[in-house]
Amino acid sequence: MNVLEELKARGLVAQMTNEEKIEELLTKDKIRFYIGFDPTADSLHVGSFVQIMVISHLQKAGHTPIVLFGGGTGLIGDPSGKTDMRKMLTKETVDHNIECFRQQMSRLIDFSDGKAIMVNNADWLLNLNYVDMLRDVGVHFSVNRMLAAECYKQRLERGLSFFEMNYMIMQSYDFLYLRRNYNCIMQLGGDDQWSNIIGGVELNRRADGEEVYGMTFKLLLTSDGRKMGKTEKGALWLDPNKTSPYEFFQY
Repeated sequence: MNVLEELKARGLVAQMTNEEKIEELLTKDKIRFYIGFDPTADSLHVGSFVQIMVISHLQKAGHTPIVLFGGGTGLIGDPSGKTDMRKMLTKETVDHNIECFRQQMSRLIDFSDGKAIMVNNADWLLNLNYVDMLRDVGVHFSVNRMLAAECYKQRLERGLSFFEMNYMIMQSYDFLYLRRNYNCIMQLGGDDQWSNIIGGVELNRRADGEEVYGMTFKLLLTSDGRKMGKTEKGALWLDPNKTSPYEFFQY
């Protein structure tokens, strides 16, 4: 059983941009892929752990994970799956949360000898010139298509700020930056990230004529059917001070 078959057998895989090519890359090559974690809380949660399990499986199969912390995107906040705008966080809070993530992640993923890479998108997003960003990246995005994306469509009736609309562009630029600078050719994430991942795949194609790939995984849901997110009630945290090992085991 190859690694993709393993992930499917565990009921994790939701969608892929090109299943045949992704299976070929994961079984015949050794690639770099990335998963992003926005620091909207001071601990990862059980939903994040699903992504970490995927990272572990792919790492053991010889691929190199890039763990991206959203020091830049976290200042905006992903509107995906949200009925209202997220609470805006200060840079100090975001930096503190990232440090908590680093410590947790280091215990769950093997970062020795270059087997995995940690990056923070604040390192490139916070220094961007806005006009250059509009000319180099914004020109490749259709507002019509963005509004048709599930992550935005469900918010239109309640109100979607221009502030939040920039999130997809920023995450797509992350993928472009990581391909250009780290030879990263695949983005993974929860199924609520499908629209954002497609944005990055298309940006790489339109800006540089390069093919990259995306794959999403099924979401863990709360008892009332909502995504198990860091800002939702009922989240199970990986921090034992926030969720005891007993409570975690009972879940």
